[in-house]
Amino acid sequence: MSTPQRPHILLITTDQQRFDALGINGNPVLRTPNLDALAAKGTNFSRCYITCPVCIPARRTLLSGQHPVAHGLRQYQDGLEWDPPFTLPGVLREAGYQTQLVGKLHMHPMGKRYGYDHMVLSETSNWRPTSPTQGRNDYVRWLREQGISEHPHFHGINGNGRLTTLWPLEDQYHQNNWLAREAAQFLTEDRDPGSPFFLHLSFFHPHPPLVPIRAYQDRYLPEKMPGPAIGEWSKGLEEFERPGIPADSAVGPFDAETIQAAQAAYYALIHQIDDCVAHVLERWNEYGNPRAQEPLYILFSSDHGEMLGDHHLFRKSLAYEGSSHVPFFISGQNVEITPGVSDRLCGWEDVLPTVAEMAGIKLPGSTDGESLLDSALGREADTRDELFGMCHGQHVNYYLVKGDFKYIWFPDTGEEQVFNLADDPNETRDLSADSAILTPLRDAMSKQMEWAQEPEYNPEHLTPCENLLPRVLIPS
Repeated sequence: MSTPQRPHILLITTDQQRFDALGINGNPVLRTPNLDALAAKGTNFSRCYITCPVCIPARRTLLSGQHPVAHGLRQYQDGLEWDPPFTLPGVLREAGYQTQLVGKLHMHPMGKRYGYDHMVLSETSNWRPTSPTQGRNDYVRWLREQGISEHPHFHGINGNGRLTTLWPLEDQYHQNNWLAREAAQFLTEDRDPGSPFFLHLSFFHPHPPLVPIRAYQDRYLPEKMPGPAIGEWSKGLEEFERPGIPADSAVGPFDAETIQAAQAAYYALIHQIDDCVAHVLERWNEYGNPRAQEPLYILFSSDHGEMLGDHHLFRKSLAYEGSSHVPFFISGQNVEITPGVSDRLCGWEDVLPTVAEMAGIKLPGSTDGESLLDSALGREADTRDELFGMCHGQHVNYYLVKGDFKYIWFPDTGEEQVFNLADDPNETRDLSADSAILTPLRDAMSKQMEWAQEPEYNPEHLTPCENLLPRVLIPS
């Protein structure tokens, strides 16, 4: 049988992995040698931002290439059916690709394929059989086939919280390991060897619950963690004593010991994923197998980040770096890629047009994204000079990354913050008091909000935070 001429495409995504949670992106403690090597041989995009940094809106963007303003979901909301004009796996399937999902999709209703030929579906490591939106879990079905009748979350650790414990079952039953096993099964035994494939390997972790395998946790608990970034503006949260703070609270202050343990568990889960990716690729490239000579693109990213204690905050949804800035790289084997780092401003809107160009597909309609393949080939391109995002919910916020600066607006209070990401990548000093910096960013946001239409953006009614704590973050 002849080797497919079109490249295979492997998209690997994690859930809740912040940009600096990769060794190659400057983390001094976290060990991700396999992902680092892939990023180093490919193009590592240093400025990838999620335009609505929570799960379902980001995944809609990944599937459709649409900005949240276009696809209509600007906050976390389960149970909404959605019919985009075309999808990433759908256009590939129409072009003759075999399309496979292993892991998390987080669309409704469960089982709707959105262009995948087949799905091995597990939205979470939890089991929620009576849930109208998460009742199916192929991972738990597999556990029961292995004779594991215990609920996999009998450890009691919150699925959005900062508390941790060790994985209570044998290592091989951890969801990360199961996902790698299922991906390798597809690549080596279940796929059609006569067609190119698109495999989306979609890890649920390092999203909480923070329940790593002991062998990985033991590598990080003794380490000195880099510690959360605490801004001059966010120190005001330290004045609030909050006994009995819920495990899943998005706002602290949190005690340092708990945050250090959370960091260690978070890193342990990512380190495990790094080994899982290595296992999948080793199986694909098994010694002497001719498929190792076939063209394969590999893309890696995450749907949003995790504040992880930065500025006394936890979870996601906010515009700050820990939440909105994510890793993204394009790598591969037997395909042309120019190794290096690109500072091109990009987001998940760009994945669909990028993959389509890799596959030589003309899209049936327009997207809000742009192909990044020219950057991966070392070519200059006319690219966006600003990126606009938002998230509704507990702390409604809109943001703009433009040049070296990030502008954040909280509509409920009219407050504004400005950070110079080049000089202050940890966002420790708010520059909104400087009108020379603030005014052009307001002008740019005004144009973006004309496009978005709501909520109303009126600079005359706005209040720069001037390096003080935004009132919207003050615990009730």
